[in-house]
Amino acid sequence: MFKSMRAIILLFAAGLVILTTSALTFFAQHEVTDSVFKTEFKHAQDIIDYTLLNISTEYQSLLFFRGAAIELRKKELKDIVDISQGIVELNYKKYREGKLSESEAKRNSLQQLKDIRYDNGIGYIWVNDTSTPIPRMIMHPTMPELDGKILDSDKFNCAQGTSKNLFVAFRDVCEARGSGYVDYLWPKPTDKGLGKEQPKLSYVSLFKDWGWIIGSGVYLDDINKDVDKRFAAILDELRESLSAIKIGTSGYVFVFSGKNEVLIHPVYRDIDVNKLINPETSGLLLEELKKAASENGVHEYIWDKPPGHIGEYKFRKRAYIKYFKPFDWYVCSSVYKDELQQPGLMLRTKIILLSLGVLALALIFAAILSSSIVHPLLKLIAGARAIREGGVSAVEIPVEGTTETKELGTVINQMLDSIRSGIAEKEKLMQALEQGNRELTAINYQLEVEASDHAKARQELLRLRNHQKNILDSMPSILVGVDAGGAINQWNAGAAKATGRSFEKVSGMMLKDVFPELAAELEQSRPVIAEGNIKEKVRVPRKIDGEVHYEDITIYPLINEGLQGAVIRLDDVTARVRIEEVMVQTEKMMSVGGLAAGMAHEINNPLGGILQGAQNIERRLSPGLKKNIQEAERVGTSLETIHGYMQARGIFKMLEGIREAATRAADIITNMLNFSRKTDVHRTSCMLDQLADKAVALAAQDYDLKKKYDFKQIEIIKEYGKNIPYVICSPTEIEQVFLNLLGNAAQAMHDAEQKNTNPKITIRVRQEDDYVVTEVEDNGPGMDDAIRRRVFEPFFTTKPKGTGTGLGMSVSYFIITENHQGSFSIESTPGKGSKFIFRLPITTRIY
Repeated sequence: MFKSMRAIILLFAAGLVILTTSALTFFAQHEVTDSVFKTEFKHAQDIIDYTLLNISTEYQSLLFFRGAAIELRKKELKDIVDISQGIVELNYKKYREGKLSESEAKRNSLQQLKDIRYDNGIGYIWVNDTSTPIPRMIMHPTMPELDGKILDSDKFNCAQGTSKNLFVAFRDVCEARGSGYVDYLWPKPTDKGLGKEQPKLSYVSLFKDWGWIIGSGVYLDDINKDVDKRFAAILDELRESLSAIKIGTSGYVFVFSGKNEVLIHPVYRDIDVNKLINPETSGLLLEELKKAASENGVHEYIWDKPPGHIGEYKFRKRAYIKYFKPFDWYVCSSVYKDELQQPGLMLRTKIILLSLGVLALALIFAAILSSSIVHPLLKLIAGARAIREGGVSAVEIPVEGTTETKELGTVINQMLDSIRSGIAEKEKLMQALEQGNRELTAINYQLEVEASDHAKARQELLRLRNHQKNILDSMPSILVGVDAGGAINQWNAGAAKATGRSFEKVSGMMLKDVFPELAAELEQSRPVIAEGNIKEKVRVPRKIDGEVHYEDITIYPLINEGLQGAVIRLDDVTARVRIEEVMVQTEKMMSVGGLAAGMAHEINNPLGGILQGAQNIERRLSPGLKKNIQEAERVGTSLETIHGYMQARGIFKMLEGIREAATRAADIITNMLNFSRKTDVHRTSCMLDQLADKAVALAAQDYDLKKKYDFKQIEIIKEYGKNIPYVICSPTEIEQVFLNLLGNAAQAMHDAEQKNTNPKITIRVRQEDDYVVTEVEDNGPGMDDAIRRRVFEPFFTTKPKGTGTGLGMSVSYFIITENHQGSFSIESTPGKGSKFIFRLPITTRIY
């Protein structure tokens, strides 16, 4: 069967057309269907993203609407309270001018505030005081039964978010900032009296002169109603816009809530969600969709197809689900998969019909072609058969037919001639070629194996080199490798950062030309390296940008396959050295503090006796006491005579010197006690810029010939930040710190040899994160590191003997760090002045 060429040609043509048609039909249908699937699924996902973007935009507009409404209410509320405070200030002014008594001014103020009404009679003004622990009501227009009572009832524990007493919250806000807002729940006045509690926002302001807190509030329930109306309008707009969206032919978008409420759906509205059951799993469909949203966001299931196939649960459907948390909404887009297969099926039918026509034409063309080819070939076959029966020389091959068959006959005749003359030689050549091919195949296989092994080894070598380089570059140390002659052959990222030169630039260069400091250390360590030992040097000082840094230098000998060299490692340990210095300083101060406490208690007793004795002597010589006059007369003299003698001998100056020396010693003891323990002092909310101004004013009056400087001749520069917050502190202690710093700066600038420099002190106060930072900087002589490290030590001073105790800065240090949980530091460079910096934590805010 199918042995003739004609049959084979016809069969080949038909098979080629059928195979091409089948492959084209399969791939075309698959590609079209897959393309439609991807396009529609991408469309469904894009619709989800667009819908979520639309919902998010509406949500942001809803938040903006609510925030703008609340801000408007807060502004109106502040304006009303400011007007009310203006009324009180006017009455207070009349009282200060003597036009009214204080009781009349207060009574007029309360009556005028009581009559204020706004917001259709709902808004009012109240006044309470700042009593502790619970304030007292002074005037409330809608609840007069509270007037004069302490507001400690449990019903006032309604400050939102804290369950804190409402009026305590008012007082805390006023004490912290002078005024502010507090939200809470409060009964709302109606035509029939007080109604249910509603969310309320109040603004309170402190009138310090009378200790009054003046406040008023607005109810926020109408804002919530407006927000709900706007939310309902947004939902209606989304229903209208989303219901018009189609995915494929019947696909759609729908939205349901986390409470399984169908909010937006083109078919199902106000339906019992318990009836929406997945027929494949018998589970509630909305619960399955919510689960899918928390996983991959895709869910396939069997469902009906509205409007023509409602109730016929036989259509495969794919849904994309995403969750919008602010609304607790699940947004879904769904598409029916059978609708996406229709374009592929239609294309398949068209391809099959077209292929049948092509098949018919191909068969006709193959029949004609086979006739022109087969006839000459039959003659050639007959000639070949004759050669087979009679041998190579038995027959001549006919040359006729088409050009190709003629050429074929000629070639066959020539081939027969060649065969006759060299068949044996060709057989030998074929054997040699076969042997060569076998050898060449073996050689090629061996080369391929070696090339593959070489590539793997090279790749592994590159990976190990990169891994080693990453390890060296990740080290914080400076790492440099050199050969025996001192040429650089290794250079990590730390070395590149320190010198500003990459490895490519320094490779092969001499270490002394790139890093002279390390080269010097290497030369000193060569005898140790030659013995194969490691050379280490710790805390080597080096100046970088004018500042002393400390470094650990380690040199490792390197011997590998007869090649000698070294690896130098340099670590910056400046921070560690500084920490160790601080620890030593702290231990010194702790030990001296304990010693100071014990000495203070032991010295106080004899000092008290000295002061008391000096005071008693002065009292016994005072002419103001009759007993003194009587005793002088009794012994036959007079106080005038005694006074004359003591004046002539300078005894009164001696007594005054005794009292001053004892008083100075008592002050030293007091400072020692403050140094050794925390003092129990009154603390309040303070502004550090105001305390700085007060300290400057006090220091300006501090002129004493013994101190040899006039503070008024020093230029004071103030650089205060804006909106500096309050801090809780002891005002007198902080003023003492300021005065110590100002006095030390003035003394240092006076003692400096820079006579041509105008003395100047700069005071800076600003906020940094949760701290208020204060800087006191002078342009005096500065300090070297040895003095700077000892500034906070007790009894350490650079002043001449008799002019300082050495306790001022140590006491200031303990006031800031121990009494106020702050920090104190110094920045100083010889010849460029000193800067003292202390940080205090910010008062906790109450809103």
